[in-house]
Amino acid sequence: MAPHQVLTLMVVGFCMFMQVQGDRCPLGFVKHNTSCYWFSTTTGSFSEALSMCRYLRSDLANITSKDEDDFLVHFELVWGKADGYFLGGSNLRQNGRWSWNGEEQEMMYTNWAPGESNLPLTQQCLVLWEDFNYQWADFYCHEPIHYICECPVL
Repeated sequence: MAPHQVLTLMVVGFCMFMQVQGDRCPLGFVKHNTSCYWFSTTTGSFSEALSMCRYLRSDLANITSKDEDDFLVHFELVWGKADGYFLGGSNLRQNGRWSWNGEEQEMMYTNWAPGESNLPLTQQCLVLWEDFNYQWADFYCHEPIHYICECPVL
């Protein structure tokens, strides 16, 4: 593990054990409505990103409205430093049917870039991608990129 990854884990571990109460987010997370978001500074595959989010007592981000989508894109444009981010969507559970974090229910809100969503079927994980003006794109799950974690406001 690289030194910057060890430092990230140490900071994250410290933040996890801090008690926050009321209408707040854990340290390092950004609040929007009833959710808190953490934009990773390191990269990982989809499964590594999911593991890190769960370590942070969160999950990969699920975008369920245009408002939420616009917030994440705006935050990325102003503060972000990555070309793309894994979100919690995939069609790993049922090829060709996109859902959030392995749920059975298909996504209700989507924001696919033109020509994206299932082409080819080997790209089964959802990313927010700069090349597509931060619209959604399908991507290879094994490729390491940044990711966004989400948890409810505490």
